[in-house]
Amino acid sequence: MRQPGPEDDKPVTKSSGQAAPYARGASVPEGARAHGSGEGGAAVSDEAVIGCVGVLVIGTRGAAGPGEVLVRVRGGSETFLAWSPEPLPAGATVLVIESRGTRQVDVSAWHDPVDL
Repeated sequence: MRQPGPEDDKPVTKSSGQAAPYARGASVPEGARAHGSGEGGAAVSDEAVIGCVGVLVIGTRGAAGPGEVLVRVRGGSETFLAWSPEPLPAGATVLVIESRGTRQVDVSAWHDPVDL
């Protein structure tokens, strides 16, 4: 096994011969798809999170701005900016209904029918 050296601390860039994550031509993780951003870059839409239930860490403000949702996905928990048409309070259970790319999702209030 190779011992880590000073070259391991260098950032990964195109000039070092390796593609930066999500750069053109780089592989995109399974469950994600690349969209053109219109400026030569690519925004990544994370489809793995669609249909997951999460909890708002920071409440949404409807059209006035996003909140933040904590979602259990891929064997762990991740946070995303959460947008909703109507304001939702922190602590609310939500369903992720769409991915906007770049770690942003659309959410809707969710009440588990099993818990009724």
